Amino acid sequence: MNKFDSAEKMHRRAIRIKESLLGPENFELALSLGHLASLYNYDMKRYEDALPLYQRSIDIALRMFGPGFSGLEYDYNGLIHLYTVTKQPEQSMMYLMKLHQWRDLREAFYERHQHEDPLSNSQSIRSTSEVLSALLISDQ
Repeated sequence: MNKFDSAEKMHRRAIRIKESLLGPENFELALSLGHLASLYNYDMKRYEDALPLYQRSIDIALRMFGPGFSGLEYDYNGLIHLYTVTKQPEQSMMYLMKLHQWRDLREAFYERHQHEDPLSNSQSIRSTSEVLSALLISDQ
């Protein structure tokens, strides 16, 4: 068994475990789907196997976090590569445009929040015992 076959086996196992423990719409599952898609796309040249994995990863990320989610860049770039190598320029261009829209969203977000102190929080920091106390009280 070569290293790519071994990596594929480990990725598939991680996907099965995450899907069974976390459910079919979990972010951790989406990450594993994207990783297996990239193994297929870049290393094993199994483009037909990579495509549905990228699409599912993107669908989960969009539902959970929206179109400005940072993790989308990875999958969009993977699809651009996949469609470029398989000589599907229209599809490649579609994902290139999605990537540009994604970058515009990210830039707009950072412009809106550039002067905010990331460490400031309207809630005060609480000790572990205070958090546990609050949880125990709310359980009763």
